Amino acid sequence: MTWEIFDPIAAQYDSWYATELGHLVDQVERKLAKSMFQPNGKRILEVGSGTGLYTVRLAQEGYELTAVDISAEMTSQAQSKMLELGLQAEWLVADITEVLPRLGKFNGIFSLTAFEFIPDPEKVLRELYNHLEPGGCMVIGVIAGGSPWGDFYKQSALENPDSVFTYATFYTEEEVKNWHIDGQAEIGKALYFPPNTDMLAQARKLEEEKSGKPGFLVAKWVKS
Repeated sequence: MTWEIFDPIAAQYDSWYATELGHLVDQVERKLAKSMFQPNGKRILEVGSGTGLYTVRLAQEGYELTAVDISAEMTSQAQSKMLELGLQAEWLVADITEVLPRLGKFNGIFSLTAFEFIPDPEKVLRELYNHLEPGGCMVIGVIAGGSPWGDFYKQSALENPDSVFTYATFYTEEEVKNWHIDGQAEIGKALYFPPNTDMLAQARKLEEEKSGKPGFLVAKWVKS
């Protein structure tokens, strides 16, 4: 995976989250991820920090962040947000697989919608797990394979070969559970409303009912 895939979309990446549907998706995903991310200290590694949507939130919660992303343009967007708010992070513009050997130990590792784009995620997660302090936790969020959201992004890639989702792989709950990290992952699920939802009230109702296939999975491992 190379930076050229993500740099062209950096400037408009956040615009979808400003829409009503995008804002609701962000709320739903953030609520689940936050409930599962329970590091045992302040030192955090964020993998795939992108434009800083979660970097800002983690910094505001008082964590000491190392943020890694392959795209210089997205990292620039994130740095601007952090600077405006007087927040700090250590920034690494690199492929996570290239910087792994020189990373230290962390109390938590956090990543949302990045491992869809990382080849051999199981191998990378095993290596990341070794960078956790005992009792630390690693949490990743991914778009679920076989879900309406996963199918939507697959179709988007078919219709537009230049889409970043051309390079994405969407994993099912069973596939994530079968990754050999260190014991089976705890799985959280969200995003029960489909991407073509045009009524927010209906979307919230579907999310509360939790029926059908969830479009977003959060996996958690705790270092023994």
